[in-house]
Amino acid sequence: MELLSILFGKLLRRSSHMEPEADDSDRPGWRFVLRRTGFPKLLLAIVLVLGGLWLFLGILEDIISKDPLVTVDRVLHDGLQRLRFPFVDHIMVAASELGDAAVTLPVSLAVLVVLLFRREWRTAGYWIAAVVTAEIFVKTLKFAVQRLRPVSIYDGIESFYFPSSHATLSIVVYGFLTYLVCRGRQRQVQLRIAMTSGLVIALISFSRIYLGVHWFSDVLAGLSVGTAWIAFLSVTHHLRDRDRQGSTALWVVALSTFLANAVVHIYLRHSFDFIHYAM
Repeated sequence: MELLSILFGKLLRRSSHMEPEADDSDRPGWRFVLRRTGFPKLLLAIVLVLGGLWLFLGILEDIISKDPLVTVDRVLHDGLQRLRFPFVDHIMVAASELGDAAVTLPVSLAVLVVLLFRREWRTAGYWIAAVVTAEIFVKTLKFAVQRLRPVSIYDGIESFYFPSSHATLSIVVYGFLTYLVCRGRQRQVQLRIAMTSGLVIALISFSRIYLGVHWFSDVLAGLSVGTAWIAFLSVTHHLRDRDRQGSTALWVVALSTFLANAVVHIYLRHSFDFIHYAM
């Protein structure tokens, strides 16, 4: 944990010296960071980054060494499968489909187009880094760990399950989008946006456990590393954010793209996926 704290501090200090502003150019790194973010937000970011990484590495160690967490996974999996009902299955399948690439990819591209159109080059770079790095990380770790899913319904690298792609990409895409949309808005508006986004992420994540295609630890690992990643990106982006008021066009386009693709994707895939996920 101490090593992670040192690395996080160095990364923040590097970010604080990028493109210095006139009124901040004479300030040391940490003083600028504290002035720009405020102590409560900085402390929260540090807790999320270090806590997320610590939790992720702990889960990974338990899985490799087959510690009691593996037993907890099986107990939760077996218990949920005994509680499944067709009506709830339909809801969970639809929730899982919200995390499919057919929904997250169009949303990611739509956000990128808006940022490029507004000439927010730096923010667009952060957005690309957030999504692409998360995707590469998940694929690489799945290939490295090669732990099979509870049920075999996928082929190739997707037959491996650690960490959950749905959980990781959902929290990165929808979570970092929430940060971008909430910039400069009133606290109550920020809270409503965050709660809505959090509900979507929670539904997608829980649906993967409920449908039996992921263990609990897969989803928790994906959420923890995804949280650490977007917390770090958010605080470093905030240090030099020129557009502190955010963009109405961004959330309108993102929400419209999400709803349109979600409706179409669920309509086209739901019947097939319902049978596909049947136990």
